[in-house]
Amino acid sequence: MDVTAIVMTVLLVAGMGMFISLMLPRFRLLLAASPENRFGNLGARVGRALKFAFGQYRMPRDPVAGFAHIFLFFGFLVVALATVLHFVHAFAPTFHLPGQVGLVYALIKDIFELLVSLAAIYGIWRRLKPVPSRVGRSWEGVFVLFMILLLMITDFIVTGSELVVANATTGLPYMPAGHVAMLALAPLGADAAHIVGVVSWWIHCIAILVFLNFLPIGKHFHVITAIPNVFFSNLKSPGAIVKQDVEKLIEEEKPVGIRSAADLSWNMVLNTYSCTECGRCNMFCPTVVTDKPLSHRQLNLDLKHALYEVKDDILSGDAEKLANLPALVDGKISADTIWACTTCGSCEQECPVLIEQIPRIIGMRQYKAMMEGDISPELARAFEGMERNNNPWGLGFDQRDAWAKDLDIPRMADVAGEGKEAPLLYWVGCAGSFDDRIKKITIAMVEVLRAAGIEFAILGQEEGCTGDTARRAGNEYLFQTMAKTNIEMLNGYGVKKILTTCPHCFQTLKNDYREFDGNYEVIHHTQFIHDLLKSGKLKLNKEVKTQVAWHDSCYLGRYNDIYDAPRDVLNAVPGTSVIELERNKSRGVCCGAGGGRFWMEETIGERINVHRSKEVVATGADCVGSACPFCLTMLKDGVADLGNEEIKALDLVEIVAKAL
Repeated sequence: MDVTAIVMTVLLVAGMGMFISLMLPRFRLLLAASPENRFGNLGARVGRALKFAFGQYRMPRDPVAGFAHIFLFFGFLVVALATVLHFVHAFAPTFHLPGQVGLVYALIKDIFELLVSLAAIYGIWRRLKPVPSRVGRSWEGVFVLFMILLLMITDFIVTGSELVVANATTGLPYMPAGHVAMLALAPLGADAAHIVGVVSWWIHCIAILVFLNFLPIGKHFHVITAIPNVFFSNLKSPGAIVKQDVEKLIEEEKPVGIRSAADLSWNMVLNTYSCTECGRCNMFCPTVVTDKPLSHRQLNLDLKHALYEVKDDILSGDAEKLANLPALVDGKISADTIWACTTCGSCEQECPVLIEQIPRIIGMRQYKAMMEGDISPELARAFEGMERNNNPWGLGFDQRDAWAKDLDIPRMADVAGEGKEAPLLYWVGCAGSFDDRIKKITIAMVEVLRAAGIEFAILGQEEGCTGDTARRAGNEYLFQTMAKTNIEMLNGYGVKKILTTCPHCFQTLKNDYREFDGNYEVIHHTQFIHDLLKSGKLKLNKEVKTQVAWHDSCYLGRYNDIYDAPRDVLNAVPGTSVIELERNKSRGVCCGAGGGRFWMEETIGERINVHRSKEVVATGADCVGSACPFCLTMLKDGVADLGNEEIKALDLVEIVAKAL
């Protein structure tokens, strides 16, 4: 073995040994974390990895930066073979890919290395330009991009020196970049070019080993963990909360929720490893744009730092040490941070590696709400109202169907008493039952159902809150109690199909209840009306002259991908036109009501509903439209706070009812 092979062997052993020593404790932390089943549905997981990880599906949502990253990603995949060959040449200097295969690969490699170089230069500029981009002034990012650029340049030089030594007249057409390097090195002569090439080769190989060992200690750990993170990502509805046997945990006097870093599941730990710190999660986050103390990028960093600080205690497995680990909330993370979240899902929608922010936030809320009782007074009142009267307003449950007086609407109990099969169940929801403004939406829905000749029934006083607010605000015990009661009743009546006008009820009934044997066909009224119009069962003949600035509900759009149906319905109403807000569809900004925030005071930064309402006012529309009772209330108040009481806030079904 010659000197080159010996030195390279030493470098490889040292480099790989150090890499393993850096990776091992991080891998052990994954194994020590709380269990979570993420191994089912292999086909879907492989498909997701191909789409989001290898396919870089979300990157083009920010076109310039997105394609720059795509060039980097695919460039590294292509150049990986050349990198391996560089190390092989230490032991077999004359080995090359054979014939035409080698030449074609050389061409592809050169093209991608040029693209990677351009992407790296662009990335460096983004981090150093006078006005910072969303990635911020990341010096780690600058260092890594310089390293990438160094790898590309040294490879060009190695190729160019080989062409000079071989006395090649041209590197074209298979090595265009190598040809340019050859022209630059040719004046030095073959011997000097060879020395420059050898030095570049060593720099390239050493830089690869340095780069490899730098990955686990910074944000570029995602280069290693992003693909597994995508593979093990949530296959359920966005924002899905892991089902826990809360009653058993309470009975065994075990904590519910996330108190310390030791309570994070292994998937949550993998999420902290995989954050690229790109800032996409903050772009449309309602808390970030209104100066709340919640930045999802910073939250991920805080969780990672908290995890690393106590890693020795976690790995020890000592129960006493684990019980005395510092709490996350009011430690690394402020209480205002976790309670600011509206659970709108924008962070998860934008994240290119599918990090799940919402379950971690709700997990921390669960501990504060259920184990410490540390919640705001107004949220406590909402919980009390749900416990006593089955609605967060706290109004008498016997008034739930007062809106239906004299409307002659059948109750599900009456239908069952007559031995008939359960018809379509119209789930009215708490807002539609108790809020005077939202009752008008409920009545409009009834008018539409009757105009289309649809047989339906309501539960009346038997209907209870779905528990959405309780679950998103951390009271999992209350949610499960309400869910089980509702499911038992629905199954008892043999309910198969449910219609609702509230996206929060829709999400809970359709997705959350499945975890508790509540399997129903649930349809939102925007979809239902769309289908009625399409089938010809509903005719809209009366003109409704209005311009509607349409606001997308988070729980309807980002959670359930329903964007086109409401727009199609409004466009079918004679005289009605839709005006798109500047931020719309999957990039629409939350109204501020989700995650239990509807029931909580907003005292930090700009009010979210006012921030969103400014876009409404800017359109000049005479109406703001929504398909969610909470959105409607927030936007109605928002435009009023801006002094624009003349702008009406209407639900889609109210506009449709006017056109009957």
